[in-house]
Order: sequence, then C-alpha cells, then structure tokens
Amino acid sequence: MSRFHAALDSARALAIRSGRPVRSPPPLPGAVEAADLPLLRLWQAVEARLPACRCKVVQIAACAAGEDDPAVAVRLARLAGRTLGGGVVVLNGTPAVEGEGRGAVVFGPLPGQRGDPRALDRRLLAAYWRHLRERAELVVVATPPVLESPLALAVAPTVDGVVLVVEAERTRVAVARAARDTLAAGGANLLGVVLNKRRYPVPVALYEIL
Repeated sequence: MSRFHAALDSARALAIRSGRPVRSPPPLPGAVEAADLPLLRLWQAVEARLPACRCKVVQIAACAAGEDDPAVAVRLARLAGRTLGGGVVVLNGTPAVEGEGRGAVVFGPLPGQRGDPRALDRRLLAAYWRHLRERAELVVVATPPVLESPLALAVAPTVDGVVLVVEAERTRVAVARAARDTLAAGGANLLGVVLNKRRYPVPVALYEIL
C-alpha cells in the first residue's frame, strides 16, 4: 500500500508535492462561479505568498463565535484540489473521502476536537504536520474561531499560514482587528482575509461576464 493510500485509509493526509516555487498564480481549470471568485483569489494568494513551501499547511478560522462557516474550508480545498490534481486533506472533524486515488480530497479529524489537551502542545502539532506533509499535497486545517478557541491559537503559529474568515455585514471592524492582532501576537503568519457570505447586487450571470 502506498503512503498516500495509507493516509486515505486513516483520513489523515494533506500537502503539496510539486516542490517547484510558484512564480505566478496558476489558473484554475474549469468553469468558476461568481461565488467562488473570492476563494480562487485566496488560493492564488496562498500560492504566491508561500512559494518556497514544498508542502503547505493552511489554517482557516473565523474571527469570533457564531461567525465560523465550515463550508469555506471545504470549498477552498475543492478549488485547490482541481489545481493540484488532488492530494488534498481537510481536517474538519468529518471523516470522508471525495474522489479516488491521487485525485481524492480527504476529510479527517481535527486534532483536539474531543478535548485532548495534547492538541495544545505546539511541538506535537508541528510533528503532526510533518507527518502529513509526507502523505499529501495540501493540508487545510479548519479550526474554531480565533477569539473563541485556545486550539485555534495553538495551531496558528505551527502552520505555514492562516486565512481569516470575515462574515460580510456581520463581523465588526473592531472584532476583525482583534482577531488579526491576536494572531500576530501569537506568531502566526496571516496570509489574507476572505469575505464570506457576500451578497451580489448584480445578477450572477452579469457579474461573471464583468
């Protein structure tokens, strides 16, 4: 059994194998819906800001309680999987597998989701990411909100970068700044912010043309 298939069986795998620095954001194959454009730009930004990382581990987290949306990590993983050709792992606590072989997107358990205090140990987390880097193309770690969860703050400085999710028309500026500053104080690498649940006053068909 290959290392990747062993990772599929355990639902614990994700990282990028090409090893080639990304000098410009790669195009995403296939049709892209208007609702996916922010995530497409986000993925391109991740690639551009981490060109030296052979295997990327990226954390996705909302700012505060009540603002987290698990769909953001899932959608980002699927878009990235289309670019990478699979080999993507999402740690979100919902074990499942989409696709087959190297084209699979694997969903696995989030460390500490059952209250295991060892998940707050940064050394153990770093060792866990090293384990996953050997078995996939990309790891997306979907944690609880930054201002709510000790786990989110423990994970942040151990991954390659953090993407902060801001909910349109809900997340207050002061809350977003507090989440940003908390991440920075903890030594996290903030890759960017994605505006979630944005409304499009322009019809989607026209927006796609524009």
